[in-house]
Amino acid sequence: MKYIKYKVFTIGAYEKEEQWLNEMSAIGMQLTGVGVCRYVFEKGLPGEYIYRLQMLDNIPTHPQSVDYIRFVEDTGAEQVGSLLNWVYFRKKAADGPFDLYSDLDSRLKHYRRIKAVCNAIIPVEFLIGALNIFIINVDGSWELPNIIYRTNMLLGLLCIGLGIWIIFIGRSVRKKINILKKEITIRE
Repeated sequence: MKYIKYKVFTIGAYEKEEQWLNEMSAIGMQLTGVGVCRYVFEKGLPGEYIYRLQMLDNIPTHPQSVDYIRFVEDTGAEQVGSLLNWVYFRKKAADGPFDLYSDLDSRLKHYRRIKAVCNAIIPVEFLIGALNIFIINVDGSWELPNIIYRTNMLLGLLCIGLGIWIIFIGRSVRKKINILKKEITIRE
């Protein structure tokens, strides 16, 4: 029997998402599929799987990503699902520890990918927000019907708010990057 749970995680909090999936596994709920804020589980043995997430450079169907996914699957893991560039892996807990980042450099590279996505989304959100706030009719007048104006204003403010929220997410990712850089420097 399938169980569907809805939960929201930010792009910079993938560790929290991983932790939640592993907590669900600990109570016997095993992830079988993902969607936008949607998780599909099936009953299984408690703690049967360890879950890991990774943001790839390309979409999972890209040849380079397919090769990487095959490489991870050759270690005994399996791909449970994907969402945009994010891939969800699981591995039997009985097979031992499961970590996708073997060293600090690979972890740093992962955080830099997340930071790049945040940096790409922020200007788009502000642009869409500004366009919605200052939208004009096709004839160039500012006389839009009241409901359309209010709707566009609300959507614009929502987009700008989302852009500001992503700035804060990006800041937390930058902090993690700086911590990893210091750790790499110390180890050298």
